[in-house]
Amino acid sequence: MSTPSGSRLRVALIGAGVVGTAVTEVLRRAGHEVTGVSSRRAESAERSAARLETRTFDHKSELPPADVLLLGVPDEAIGPVVSEVGRPLAPGAVVVHFAGALGIEPLAEASAAGAGVAALHPVQTFPDVERGIERLPGSAWGVTASPEIEPWASGLIAADLGGLPVIVPEEARPVWHAAAASTSNGIAALLAAGEAMLAAIGIDEPHRVLGPLAAGTVANASERGAAESLTGPVVRSETTSIARHLDALTDASPQLAEDYARISGVIVDAAMRAHRIEKDKAEKMLELLENRPR
Repeated sequence: MSTPSGSRLRVALIGAGVVGTAVTEVLRRAGHEVTGVSSRRAESAERSAARLETRTFDHKSELPPADVLLLGVPDEAIGPVVSEVGRPLAPGAVVVHFAGALGIEPLAEASAAGAGVAALHPVQTFPDVERGIERLPGSAWGVTASPEIEPWASGLIAADLGGLPVIVPEEARPVWHAAAASTSNGIAALLAAGEAMLAAIGIDEPHRVLGPLAAGTVANASERGAAESLTGPVVRSETTSIARHLDALTDASPQLAEDYARISGVIVDAAMRAHRIEKDKAEKMLELLENRPR
């Protein structure tokens, strides 16, 4: 098959959620034509279609002209939705989903029908459509595609979505997604633990204290890698400081001391893997964390 050609693609969207709508809007702003939006919920389809300046359609009974069919649906719905599409795709069309942990296997039925298939996962958070649109430029994308589509998909990401295409083998998609999910949610969870510690000593709006610190840490990690950005008492092997933290947190809340010990253990492991601390010092800190006051 051939890949979509021409500077202006016809793009249809099934699944009117935040990610699908944001990606489609970025493509629309890049000059492509959005030919329709379908969603299981009529109000969602209408809201997305209004933003994208297009019409709604029912993918089970019709399909507007489309060089690219985007599937912004939950992971488990990708295969069933492909089966539900009521009309054949145009020759040379491509079907794309955005799921991180899945490759192109769920698109097998579309591939068998002659479509190009691609799994394109944006490594970004989408709290809402507007912020998703703002954050997509500069973001990495995990690309898993049929061989004839891979160069086209990478080019679309780089040129029209302003992103960094990263080729990910089919079998590696779960680990790719695990890294993204644990990073994004891990950062939020660590901040939540830090905010709870500050709240325990009466600090109002602790997110205003820790937010800028977290932003600076992420900036450092983006510039030189997370391992090189590690700092603080663990990297300096300051067992006295760590013990003082544990004592104070135990007095404030045993649960907060438990959180601190778990987080510090992860930091010790990361620093040891990166050769930032020596093994014997790491073992002493891990022993201190394990034998903390309870």
